[in-house]
Amino acid sequence: MRIDIFPSKFHVHARHRTRQSIVGRRSNYGRCSVLSPASIWIDAGPFFGRSWSLTGADRLEPRAGELSESDQQLWPLDRLEIALQPIIDVSTGAIVAAEALARFPGDEEQSVEHALLDAYDRGGGPQLEAACVRAALQRHTELPDGVLISVNVSPDAVSHPAVRHALGGDLSGVIVEVTEQSASEPDALFGELADLRRRGALIAIDDVSTGYAGLLRLATLRPDIVKLDRGLVTGARGNLAKVAVIESLVSLSRRIGAQVLGEGVESLDDLINLAALDVNYAQGWAIAPAAATLPAAAPAAVRACRGARTQLLRAASLAVPLGSVLEVRGSTVALAGSVALSDVHTALTRAAAGLGIDAIGLSTVVEGGLLQEISSAGAPMDAMVYVLADYPATRRALESGVMIEAHLSDAHSDPAERDLLLQQGMASLLVTPVVGGGTPLGILEFRNRRHRRWTNDDMTHARNLAEHTANVLLRLADDAPTP
Repeated sequence: MRIDIFPSKFHVHARHRTRQSIVGRRSNYGRCSVLSPASIWIDAGPFFGRSWSLTGADRLEPRAGELSESDQQLWPLDRLEIALQPIIDVSTGAIVAAEALARFPGDEEQSVEHALLDAYDRGGGPQLEAACVRAALQRHTELPDGVLISVNVSPDAVSHPAVRHALGGDLSGVIVEVTEQSASEPDALFGELADLRRRGALIAIDDVSTGYAGLLRLATLRPDIVKLDRGLVTGARGNLAKVAVIESLVSLSRRIGAQVLGEGVESLDDLINLAALDVNYAQGWAIAPAAATLPAAAPAAVRACRGARTQLLRAASLAVPLGSVLEVRGSTVALAGSVALSDVHTALTRAAAGLGIDAIGLSTVVEGGLLQEISSAGAPMDAMVYVLADYPATRRALESGVMIEAHLSDAHSDPAERDLLLQQGMASLLVTPVVGGGTPLGILEFRNRRHRRWTNDDMTHARNLAEHTANVLLRLADDAPTP
């Protein structure tokens, strides 16, 4: 048995379903997640929630295999409240989600810890978890279109009839979060989660094991979200061991198509470190504590995110990237041997396919401060000739040699670039200057139809392709006949 105690969560782990003493109490069922039975996830943009409680007519009615009337009196669901803690996009500082923490305000004996531990002591822990799940799901209809709601259940409770009933039916727009390594029967857990996924749920895995067996199960499960534990995140900057573990988990998550969330951000150093390590999302006291209504992210945290992102774009490395190496290497080899513009198009098409990017465009600077696309992979060629002065972010990129990015979902992105993305049916843009012989020759544009957070690997590939493309453009210019 293992007990983890954190400021916002209290987890009790029991490997076997036997009666075991837990901090002076006894449990006969698996693991319980006490302070966070529910999480509310926001798909895009800020959402300011409010404190919520079940009162009067909202009192949950018992169902077959769930809490009896006497148990509902013992565990005061009529005073259940939800405090919200924001989760931000590390690349922008924008609030993209909020974790909901269940609380029973009032007498200390009615705390969530007390209620759930007592419920497990009496054999009703899964039923109380099911009640919390239903309470969380009731808020789904209150949320705007596209806003997801996540419910947190202990892994061994997922298969309990009460929790199955609470999670019944269509689960589109619902995220189910469990702690993978605490499951007493991991294979059975995978089967239950597979059923939830078939009915539309997204899966988040918390407290991921770094042992071989745990990582293998993670790769098999392929969750949508991997949560880094606060013990790993807090104070990680400068801690080589923690950094190495985070890098490994980020790399694995990226390869299996999962996004990464770091919780336990207690300082701006923690936040900057997550940005440097390619973590997608973050939450913690340095961003904002949980509150009855969803608080705004601290301005200092937002500035730290944007500053770290600018630095990352500026210092993007040309080191060999971790992902899709062979596909992109083939593209750069093709560029090295290019003797015509058609060869450039072939190389960019191969690069787009290898990186999973919807479109890559190459535009060159034309006399008079103009920019014209000369090759496009994955999208029709843009016949427009653009005035650089109308696109200040792109002009600055060419003048400074520093990459820039723009996203439809980011209000801080250059307005002209966002308008162009909208016209082109794209959501995300990464612009890399193409510079040869110290002269700006053009730009390489990575474009994606769905929002894409450009990773360190993406930036490295873009720099590499831009460098080889510059050599091609210089060679083609040298080979061009003199008028």
